[in-house]
Amino acid sequence: MGVTRWLLGLLLCHCGVTQATDMRYLRHSGRRDSGEPVAVGVSLAVNTTTHPQDLVLAEEEDGEASLAGGGGGGEGAEEEVLVVRGQKVLLECEVPPHVQPIPGDDSVEGEVRWFHDDTQVLGDLRVSIMWTGRLVMSHVVTGDSGLWWCHRSGRPGPRRRLLVTIPPERPYLMYGGAQLALDARLTTREGNSITLHCVVEGGNPAPSITWLLADEDVTPSTQIRSEWRAGEGVFYSVSNMTVSSVNKKNHNTTVACVVRHPSLPVPIPVPLRLNIEYAPDFRLRRWPAWGSPVREGSSVSLLCHVDANPSSSPTWVKEGEGGSTEVVSSGEWLNLTRASSDDRGWYKCATSHAFGHFASHSVFINVLGEGRSSGVSSHTPQLLRKTSGEGDGRQLCLPHNSSLDADATSTGGVLVVAVNSTVLSMGGRTTALAAQVCSRPPLTSVIWLPPQHLPPLRPGHTADRFHAHNLTTGEAAWCQYTVLTIVGVRASDEGGWVVVAANEKSADAALIHLNVTAAAHSVAAGNAAEGHHHHHHLTHSFSLCCVLLCTFTLLP
Repeated sequence: MGVTRWLLGLLLCHCGVTQATDMRYLRHSGRRDSGEPVAVGVSLAVNTTTHPQDLVLAEEEDGEASLAGGGGGGEGAEEEVLVVRGQKVLLECEVPPHVQPIPGDDSVEGEVRWFHDDTQVLGDLRVSIMWTGRLVMSHVVTGDSGLWWCHRSGRPGPRRRLLVTIPPERPYLMYGGAQLALDARLTTREGNSITLHCVVEGGNPAPSITWLLADEDVTPSTQIRSEWRAGEGVFYSVSNMTVSSVNKKNHNTTVACVVRHPSLPVPIPVPLRLNIEYAPDFRLRRWPAWGSPVREGSSVSLLCHVDANPSSSPTWVKEGEGGSTEVVSSGEWLNLTRASSDDRGWYKCATSHAFGHFASHSVFINVLGEGRSSGVSSHTPQLLRKTSGEGDGRQLCLPHNSSLDADATSTGGVLVVAVNSTVLSMGGRTTALAAQVCSRPPLTSVIWLPPQHLPPLRPGHTADRFHAHNLTTGEAAWCQYTVLTIVGVRASDEGGWVVVAANEKSADAALIHLNVTAAAHSVAAGNAAEGHHHHHHLTHSFSLCCVLLCTFTLLP
């Protein structure tokens, strides 16, 4: 008998077992004779992640799970072991030498008995007990979940709680009540709200589900619900992810739910590509650059890029009194190879889209004849802002015998003169920008073009703190004043403000530089040299303009 014990001791394999990770899921155990799992714990409030390395078993080369007891032994020691349903499991019976026999046990010396949830295991076609005391289960089933331990010569071995996991079915996405194909593409309009459902059928314990939107983890904003189906012994899990308002930045990005489960060797992602439809957005460019003069006989090109989904092709149109007319262009490009006075006017880019007809803002091209110049100034890239070299730094108000009369009557053109070419104002005050506009024939349009971050304004219109007043009578019958008031001027209002006027034959513009300071004064400065030269000549005109400006600030 002593030799037998010694041989048995040499044959027994000692393998360490790692303690199971604390997992928050429903654990199901059942007696072998009942076959009905029983839920013994609950917690589904959070999405938990269990990785394959958390499995408490040692994989051998043949795919068997060999489980050996630790050094605790006795009734109080208990280990948790995760195995996959259908896997072959080996349980070793190792009893530490210090463990005392159970009083009243009738086992003979060297006899090994196995128990499952207080029921002795007798062995069958699936479960067998080797002469060494090893218990072999050819493939575990859900009913094998529960507490396992052995007795050797009446002395109890360590207890192991076997948790049989069931792999889930392949997950899938649902939208609008319909199941989506793998690697599907979802089309929706910008501004819409979308809710996706990630469905995982089967699995025990419940799987963990995380969400990625364009590689960003959005799991904290999602919800998960796992329902236990007792008849099948598995969970049915659904996780919901909502994007309250999709935008063009989400176009062509990927949203995916990622499923993890102890029985899965790697996480399973379920991707979905987003196709966001959005209205056209226009981007305009000009060669030569905005602000460069365009003379008769020279070339100028306009480029219109339309960003839209579905895509749409641009066309160039020229605006006139009779409406807009399409001009010949090469797709996105409008090329005026030999510009003439006939090309002078307002142009815009238009497109017919699935959502309707859209057009860009208008840009003005002024073709200068021989002997006429145009100043170059800083301005926004979105709008052409032509400045007249004649208009900057002139006297504040022009008398009737000035060259303005001759110019307006002889050429039938337009002349815009800034009351002050540079305005310096203290932040927080109400500031007025003004210009005199003279035209023969009468004006067809006047527009204020602010720096790029502000919208254009026409007389009689208000936008936030900016009010363009209605035109008022000027010094001559064919002249008028246009005034723009800024309430509570800010540093962000600084820059070049351009006023453009046009009639049916020509157009002109003037540039007003607005500077905002924190100093306790407000100064309007014209051309310093000319102001010194015409000091006495401008006294009466300056007084008249001050009266006019005071009147303008009271207009609605």
